[in-house]
Amino acid sequence: MSDTPSQPRAGLVPLLRLALLPALLVYVLALWLSGAAGIEAELVLRDLAQTCKYPLGVGLLSNLGYLLWMAAAAIAFFGALSGVTGARGRHRQLLLLGGGFSLLLALDDMFLLHDRYIGANFLYALYAVFAVALLLRYRSLVPALGGLSFLAAVVLLGSSVLVDEIQSLLPFRYELTQLFEEGFKFLGIAAWLYFWWQAAAGASRLGANS
Repeated sequence: MSDTPSQPRAGLVPLLRLALLPALLVYVLALWLSGAAGIEAELVLRDLAQTCKYPLGVGLLSNLGYLLWMAAAAIAFFGALSGVTGARGRHRQLLLLGGGFSLLLALDDMFLLHDRYIGANFLYALYAVFAVALLLRYRSLVPALGGLSFLAAVVLLGSSVLVDEIQSLLPFRYELTQLFEEGFKFLGIAAWLYFWWQAAAGASRLGANS
């Protein structure tokens, strides 16, 4: 079997099947679902800050958090599926799971699933179980690839959840607890992104032994 990394397929058919048609499907589906919910198309198409006429800084850190989640998902999926990194076996499985988990966290953060649609306690417990299961299932790979950054991400994100859960019991104003909650979260996302960058970059070094 050749060790040459697989290359993205060229030509019109792959372009349509892998890029344009999925994008068109998402575009049409978003407009259709929004219309069914009574939301005007203009509100779906325009940027939220433009629609609400808010200054640039409103929601800035939250938006940056979305980008970091998505970057982690993209890096993990690229490392698993592109063939460029050489990831295979358990290493490839880890990257696929990390990509899917990161994408779920991004969607939760973007659409406030834990606040509006699914119970926060249920989702937080699910995330904790998944993170522990990931660490146990790949206990030899995670430390080798970047155990410190994985641990830092879990501790920081867990601290954010903890502050959110007990903020009503703390003798501080809401604005102050928000600074800590969102600060822990933002740093945790950065550490999470760094771990998956390490995991993808380490494929060529560890892939053969995983």
